[in-house]
Amino acid sequence: MSRLTQSVNVRDSQSGGGSSLPIVPEARQISPTLSYKDPAGEHVSSSSNPEDLPAPIRMVLGRISVGDDVQPAQLSDAFQAMPEVPAPTRDVVLGSLLTAVITRGPAADEVEALLRSALAMDNYTAPTMLGGDSHRVLLLAGSGKKGLRTLNVSTPAALVAAAVGARVIKVGSAATSSTLGSRDLVRALGLREHRTATGVRADLDACGFAFVAIEPEIPALDGLYGGRFHAPNPFSFGLAPLASPVRGDVTIFGLAHPRVDVAAEVLSRFGMGDVDVLSTRLPSGHYLDEIGMVGELRCCRVRDGGVGPVAVSAIEHETATGATAAGLPTPCGSAEAVDRTADLLAGSGLDSHRAVVAVNSAFLLVRSGVASSLVEGRELAEDALRSGTVLAKTAASPTPAGKA
Repeated sequence: MSRLTQSVNVRDSQSGGGSSLPIVPEARQISPTLSYKDPAGEHVSSSSNPEDLPAPIRMVLGRISVGDDVQPAQLSDAFQAMPEVPAPTRDVVLGSLLTAVITRGPAADEVEALLRSALAMDNYTAPTMLGGDSHRVLLLAGSGKKGLRTLNVSTPAALVAAAVGARVIKVGSAATSSTLGSRDLVRALGLREHRTATGVRADLDACGFAFVAIEPEIPALDGLYGGRFHAPNPFSFGLAPLASPVRGDVTIFGLAHPRVDVAAEVLSRFGMGDVDVLSTRLPSGHYLDEIGMVGELRCCRVRDGGVGPVAVSAIEHETATGATAAGLPTPCGSAEAVDRTADLLAGSGLDSHRAVVAVNSAFLLVRSGVASSLVEGRELAEDALRSGTVLAKTAASPTPAGKA
């Protein structure tokens, strides 16, 4: 007899014959929980029973999985219920929900509903408007999550534009999918960040550049969402500029996704009346959340609250040596990325880095009213970079803790 089974004789009531059937021992009950170790090394358990998911989440995931329509309000309800789900199940469910929404569309109604729900977690209030006099104040932000670990472009571009005479509020965060986030770079360069309109205005008046970090403005949302996504998702279509406690006359938003029209529509619904949403598709198929040196540039504008058509154009700028810069070298870690950027701002650096930063600075200079054309703006930006004085002109004196 086997150790795992026993046999009994069962007599067939019609034939009178017998047969031998195995008896399997009672199955061991498996607890419907997932167990993992948190960063502190403690064991954490989370129910894996789908019935434990809040009803709005189960309903939305079920409808999406079979291709049924989902109303924006239902998506909003599902997201609002997300904090009720314990980790690690919550990360899986949130990833499923946001990935499903972007692969189905993305649709402006759905993105808007999710963004409003997300911002409400931290009691979103209307931002303070900071306008310019002779030159417009620019709010510059990007989606990140472009899938390429390149040198930072947007922050040095903002610094260069400010050194030439523009007034730029740069909104950014620490790195998730990139080698170095804007917030990481600002800290490494010894620049300061702000949370109040007073601090931002003071730096704009002093040097033309002010930095606002996203994470301190949305602590509850950051705890749920931050650092968990490495590709564009619905929040990529406007969270960065919307989380800022201040706004400027003009919003420049870089998006690492082709649907620049969706981002433009969403930002207009949040009251941004003058917006440029930019995206570059490289020949490799990757999307940049800034103007690249080669590939295809997609742009959608908002003027007086109205969303215009998507403009698509081929781009192929030339570097100072006459060669095209298809992309930037991949730095070997954050330390190299900081060093490369510091070298660039000090007057040296890589030709390819200088070229792409100058092109993006030129766009900022035109939109701020400092330059009359992209050609003039690029010349001004390249002169500023070669002078090596960018940081000296844009590094305002440190602010005492708690005053910014």
